[in-house]
Amino acid sequence: MIGSLIEPLLIVWGAVTAAFAVVVVWKSLAGFREADVVILDSVEQKQAQEQKMTIARMQSLVTWAKILGIASLALILLVGGLSVYSSLMAS
Repeated sequence: MIGSLIEPLLIVWGAVTAAFAVVVVWKSLAGFREADVVILDSVEQKQAQEQKMTIARMQSLVTWAKILGIASLALILLVGGLSVYSSLMAS
């Protein structure tokens, strides 16, 4: 019974971990355009808007990275716990 749960959970874990990796890479690529300090005059208002959009996107990606990272960790711990439980019950 428990052995039949492990394989689908591993598939779900793989999908969540792959999504986590994609979000982390996407976040690092989007972060290249973010500047720590920007000095603006009236001509650079378009750049200010672009930076605000980049910062908002980065904050969203950080949230998704945290969610997917925690889900990946929880799933692999669940699979590990089920594996240990299954092997203990079999012996």
